[in-house]
Formats: sequence, C-alpha cells, structure tokens
Amino acid sequence: MANGFLVVNHVGITVKNLDKAIPFYEALFGVKVANVDQIGGKRMAAVQGLDDTLIRYANVHLDNINIDILEYDEPKSSTASYSNEQVSAMHMCFEVTDIKAAVARLKQLGIEPEGEPMYFTEEDGLKSGLGTGVVYFRDPDGAHLELIEPKGPFQRD
Repeated sequence: MANGFLVVNHVGITVKNLDKAIPFYEALFGVKVANVDQIGGKRMAAVQGLDDTLIRYANVHLDNINIDILEYDEPKSSTASYSNEQVSAMHMCFEVTDIKAAVARLKQLGIEPEGEPMYFTEEDGLKSGLGTGVVYFRDPDGAHLELIEPKGPFQRD
C-alpha cells in the first residue's frame, strides 16, 4: 500500500456539545469512547487554516474505522446547513446485516430515520446491487448518517 489511500483512519464529526454528543454516539455504536481530550494552539490551527484553535474531542474505535467527535471551543463552531445533493456535502454510512433490525434499534434509541428503508430494484435504474437496503438518519446536530445492508458490488470482501 505504498502510496495508496486504501484505509480510512477516522471520520471527524463536529458537534455543538461534546458532553451531550458522547452518550448519543456510545448508544448508537454500542461501545464506549476510547478517550476524551483536548488539543489546540497556533500549530494545530495552522494545519487547519485557522488563526487559533481549541478542540475538545472524544475518540470512538469501531472495527474498521475510528470516529472523532469534535467540539470547537476556539473558534466557536457555527452550524452547517446542507442536504445530500449539495456539492461537498458528505455523509457517513454504517454497514449492517439486517437493516430492519437496525432501524428498530435506532427507534428504541429515539432516532427517527428520514424515511423507511428502501431496497434497490431494477425500477431504480440499477443493474447490480439489487436487494441492497439503505436508510438515512441524522445525529442530534444534523450530521447526515446512513445505514446500508449491502448486496452485490456494495459488499466488501
């Protein structure tokens, strides 16, 4: 993997309040955060194109990726507003083996999906990946999240 970008180390999610976000993500993932810390100063700010920064954060380790939950104390965060079709909008997708059971778990946690799960059919214009299920939802701060029950080329080896 010399120069390949084949492994994602982490995804960062900026939140309004770290102390409130931690219980949400621990319940969603079913694991505790690995650590809570803070980082800041001019050097950290410079690599982000900022003048100064102070970031409180927590790390969550999942089987195939780490999630950084970030609260910016300096500069104070503003709320982004976007929808999935907008250029540069991103979302994070979690792979599940049973999307209906996963949606039931979301609802037990008080999380309402954007809609009911949909399963890809030829009617959707696909020739492959038929039977793949997807559903979207958001975290308390509005970050776009997705569940996928992958079939065909959406499955990884």
